[in-house]
Amino acid sequence: MKRGTIYWVNLEPTHPPEFGKMRPGLVISNTEHNIRLPTVVILPISSQAPEIWPLRLKLKMPEGGGKDSFVVIPGIRQVSKTRLHEIIGLVSSTVLIKIDEAVKAYLAD
Repeated sequence: MKRGTIYWVNLEPTHPPEFGKMRPGLVISNTEHNIRLPTVVILPISSQAPEIWPLRLKLKMPEGGGKDSFVVIPGIRQVSKTRLHEIIGLVSSTVLIKIDEAVKAYLAD
């Protein structure tokens, strides 16, 4: 379970305003922890625009992964690995740096 991998993730059941259904999710937790723990931390991905710094970041989906979408920073969520399904692809280290900056801005006081 490598950091920066996009999976199809089953996010049901949920409670509003949580993101639900089967949707792409980007693994942002540390790769080493992902190996050892039964859970990973993901950011859901939505096709709903617009980009709003630092809440939503535009993301060019990997080839074959569908249309360009948005990483939803407030949707950060720990999920069981059993919720992860097919791999869609990987994001670049440049994209991960931008996401890290947005998460840091979102969580900072």
